[in-house]
Amino acid sequence: MPEEKLLFVINPISGDIEKDDLQDEIRRFMKEHDQAVEFFYTTGENDKQKISAKIEKLQPSTVVAVGGDGTINLVAQTVLNQPTKMGILPMGSANGMASELNLPTGVEENLKLITKGKSKKIDVLQINEKYICLHLSDIGFNAQLISTYEKSDSRGLLGYTKSFIEEFGNADPAAFEITLEDATVSKKAFMVVLANASKFGTGAVINPEGKPDDGYFELVILRPQNVSEFLEMLVPFYTRQIHTLDFVDTYKCKKVKIKNPELQNLQIDGEIMGQPLHVNVEILPRCVEMIIP
Repeated sequence: MPEEKLLFVINPISGDIEKDDLQDEIRRFMKEHDQAVEFFYTTGENDKQKISAKIEKLQPSTVVAVGGDGTINLVAQTVLNQPTKMGILPMGSANGMASELNLPTGVEENLKLITKGKSKKIDVLQINEKYICLHLSDIGFNAQLISTYEKSDSRGLLGYTKSFIEEFGNADPAAFEITLEDATVSKKAFMVVLANASKFGTGAVINPEGKPDDGYFELVILRPQNVSEFLEMLVPFYTRQIHTLDFVDTYKCKKVKIKNPELQNLQIDGEIMGQPLHVNVEILPRCVEMIIP
């Protein structure tokens, strides 16, 4: 008899791998390791409720997100503060959280990690009391870039580059009022980042000291005032020095309230969540049991 049962939650439109072939590979590998598997394919309709019901019925030891950061976020919602472990089989376009956890890129290598079951508890951010963020969220330029890219007909690097050029040409600093635990500050910023991790999926390091299991998140405010200062950020992003720039502010936080009067876009783990006037954020420490290398 199999010792454990695993549930794989698959986003059928993520990545380039044929999902039927992937399912066969997972089933074959897990059979060799005496582990039973079940599969759930997301549809975009009541996925959270359906996954939760599946977990309640199957009582799996581990639920594995097969997709990108959006799929990872979805699965995390269903195992929050539960003994069920969570694994990741990265299949997204950026795979930011997988990169943060130093997960391998190959399918078999990740399946090996999942069977070993080594794990640690990680934090999540609670945003406006209804969303969670495992990786990175932001208000401003990057969120608008994601929104433009999603509406574009172009995909891949070309599509992203076209969207970047379009948004860079239109970008202006926006006003924000930020209430920290001990002060309130007003800033004109290009972008405000809520960082539970250190780097974007592109490898750009926004928060060199960031750890997803330290009980804190970092609020990073980017305030370039002109094209020259914007370009000045590019090299520090990839040399872990972004925090040394005079127009970058970093605050270590357990909670923060942000007023967004110019209604800039908010993205959470790569998903656009509208243009809220208020963004209230609080750390939820050690509430997801994540499989790691």
